[in-house]
Amino acid sequence: MMRYRKSIGLLTILIVILAAIAAACGIFLTGGSREIPLRSIHHNLVMAYGQGLYKNDSVSMALQARAQDWVTLVLGVPALLWSFFLAGKGSLKGRFLLLGLLGYLLYTYTTYSFGAMYNGLFLIYVALLSACFFAFVLTFLSLWEVDIQSRLNEGFPEKVVGVILIVTAVLAGMMWLKRICVPLIKQEVPGELEHYTTLVIQALDLAILLPAGILAGILLMKKNKFGYLLAPVMVIKQMVLVIVIIAMFINQSINGVTTDSSELVVFLLIAVILSRCLYLFLKNIKE
Repeated sequence: MMRYRKSIGLLTILIVILAAIAAACGIFLTGGSREIPLRSIHHNLVMAYGQGLYKNDSVSMALQARAQDWVTLVLGVPALLWSFFLAGKGSLKGRFLLLGLLGYLLYTYTTYSFGAMYNGLFLIYVALLSACFFAFVLTFLSLWEVDIQSRLNEGFPEKVVGVILIVTAVLAGMMWLKRICVPLIKQEVPGELEHYTTLVIQALDLAILLPAGILAGILLMKKNKFGYLLAPVMVIKQMVLVIVIIAMFINQSINGVTTDSSELVVFLLIAVILSRCLYLFLKNIKE
């Protein structure tokens, strides 16, 4: 029996309802004109998206947010419900999937709360941030009581998966550092800051997400209990996030926004590698 099941269940239902509302509003609210010219804090003329929920966001960011809303509505919300159903039946795979998906939604609505331009769903974003955080913590604590190493097949390749987690985190970190450091050296403002005040996503990734991936890889290679718990969570969370990022690239390209093809190649490579890691985890868990 999963500990804290009732609390996690109530929080999961709340998250499903609010995430479905937030994602649907982002996708289907489309009223307004297109591309409103605005004067940025750097005194440059920038173009806001001009329609729907993200009318005050940049064109690039609005297209990315709409792509993420599609993934959340079509994949994230149903998968969260399914994983909770499996977890409630005692499935260890279900509990890991639940924790990973909660991690994805926690990250998503942290970025929406702090990175998106203020809109009518701000309080829903904050409520989702809170619900995802506490559901994540309770699910993590329920898994901490499980002897995960004994529930994995003896042939599970800890070193291979650990190295993959470290390499993918380093690749993503190098990509973000390139985006940040090149403008710093040239004494220019990064493209995102023509419209916004700071790099919220890059800050979260470089400060928390990518170090957590490296830590998970190192601890897993050392066969540490925390590594066995953190590694599959990082794999699942990052796998869904990479799917979102690829969807963002596609949506921007369809709408004529220039993207860095080298970054897309990096994320496609990471997606293939992480899908292999996820397969290895799910294959080797003994129910």
